[in-house]
Amino acid sequence: MCYQVVERYSVCRCLYYKHAVDPCQAYGQRGHTVQEKTVLVGYACQLHTSHRPDTHPVPGHGVLPDSGYQSGYGG
Repeated sequence: MCYQVVERYSVCRCLYYKHAVDPCQAYGQRGHTVQEKTVLVGYACQLHTSHRPDTHPVPGHGVLPDSGYQSGYGG
C-alpha cells in the first residue's frame, strides 16, 4: 500500500507540508489508492494565529513554534 505523509497545524488543521508519495509495487495500477497519514505540527498557521485574541501579551508566549521540519525555522 502506498502512503503519503501530510503535515497539518494542530489547531486549525491547515496544510503545513505535503510529502511525496512513498510508492509500493502496485503504485499506478488501476484501483490502487494512496493512504494519507497526517502528522500534526506546530500550533496554528499564520492566518489563524493572527486572528487569535491575545489575552496575555507576554513576548514569546502564546504561540508555539512549528516543528522546524522543512520550514527552515529551528525554534
